[in-house]
Amino acid sequence: MRNIFLFIIVIMVYSCSEMNNDTPYDSTRDVIFTVDMQQVIADNIFDIEVDSLKLTIDSNNTYNMVDNDNDNIYNCTVSNLIFGQNYSYTYSINASIENLDSDRIFTVNNEDNIIEDFYGELNPTLIRFLVNMSYQVTQGNFNPSIQYVDVAGTFDDWSGTQLELVDNDIYTTVVSDINPGDQIEFKFRIDGDWDNSEFPGGYSNRMFEVVQGENILEFWYNDEGGI
Repeated sequence: MRNIFLFIIVIMVYSCSEMNNDTPYDSTRDVIFTVDMQQVIADNIFDIEVDSLKLTIDSNNTYNMVDNDNDNIYNCTVSNLIFGQNYSYTYSINASIENLDSDRIFTVNNEDNIIEDFYGELNPTLIRFLVNMSYQVTQGNFNPSIQYVDVAGTFDDWSGTQLELVDNDIYTTVVSDINPGDQIEFKFRIDGDWDNSEFPGGYSNRMFEVVQGENILEFWYNDEGGI
């Protein structure tokens, strides 16, 4: 009996000392990598008909990236990456690795493992526009099933950049062809029509000074409906 008791004590001590209670049962995660190729395509660095884009993790695991919806944003999903672990990674066009000042590094989180990058840039200057159209929908001024919203400004020579619906009548787009310190002017429009734009009748444009990194601009269309 005494030997059995000692055996149980040994097992308990071993279990307490070796088991990591913080380690989740499911210790691996899927990570989605997305990289915006619009600028390098515009600069004729990447030919969508000829060139290939690859992702390399920790210098030895390489994956092909694809653009299934033809929006010039390439993606791939990498499975079985260890929760809590840091990984380094790079993108390459054919066999040419992007030229960066420092390494790309990410940590696998418990959820929402979505990496969003711009090719050849670690901390790009960009503007993420978001406009809430819910009030215009309730007022009958905007029908999301047949109409669209865009933003036109000095950054696109007032030609208009169409926004995409993300959730609850909120539309968004990202503009990256800008520089820190740029003073931009812009307005949102329905159906690309200046007669159906914000602040009709020649009222002032929206204005913003761009800063380094991601600039997030959120508005209610025509400044109506927000609290």
